Order: sequence, then C-alpha cells, then structure tokens
Amino acid sequence: MRKIVYLFCFLISTPSWAVNEADLEKCREYSNAQVRSQCVQMYKRTDTRVAFSKCKKNLECWSKRYREQAKKYCSLAYKRRAASSSFWAHHWKGQDFDKVRWLDQRDGSMMYYEQEVGVVLQCLFYPKAPSKVKVRIGSS
Repeated sequence: MRKIVYLFCFLISTPSWAVNEADLEKCREYSNAQVRSQCVQMYKRTDTRVAFSKCKKNLECWSKRYREQAKKYCSLAYKRRAASSSFWAHHWKGQDFDKVRWLDQRDGSMMYYEQEVGVVLQCLFYPKAPSKVKVRIGSS
C-alpha cells in the first residue's frame, strides 16, 4: 500500500511534458494576470523552450504560430491607413496575406504579404511586439 501511495505522489508531482498549443495560444493574449503567471511557468519548462526553438527554425511552423495575431494587427494597420488615404483604400480589400517570408529569422520577425495586380501589400510582423506591425504597399 505504501508503494502505491509513493507512486501516486510521484506521478502527481511530475509535470506534464507535452506542450499544449491551446495553452500557448492563451498566453499570447496576456489579458489576465493569472494566465500570465501560468504562462511564465510554462515558458520556463525545458520542453516548451525546446519546442519553441525548433519551431522558430522552421518558417512554416513559426508563421502558423503567429498567423492569427499577424492577421489581426496587420488588418488594423491597413484599415487605419485606408481611412485616411484613398490610395490605401483603393488597394486594401481585407486581404488575408497568404504568403510569408523571413524578415529576420534570428529575431523571429516575418513579412506577410499578398500580391495583387501591380502591387504587393506587405506587413512586417514582430512576434515580440505584435501590435507594432509596419505595413507598406510596393510595386510588383
């Protein structure tokens, strides 16, 4: 009986080593103080850091991880520009930025972009400061 109790206590004290993407997604919101403290503990775990590091080396994984945030903040930035400029309003139609490339892989920053007829809509996204996107329109 004593062995079962020790085994049970050991299993309870052992942390879960699987990185839960849903939990990481909650961490990106940072709206709740309790969630933030749980996120700090989760990011301190070795397995979370290893998974994060592996993902950061792969553009497809990294861009998938931040696509929703990028879409949200890039759309807001384009809408603000379109509200004050007919040029921007002419080109901005709520595109979803279906292409991505590295801006700086070491930093983790990416450029999401959409090619339209004659122009390229670009959004420079920085995961460390997601609301600080930079948008621009270039010629194709």
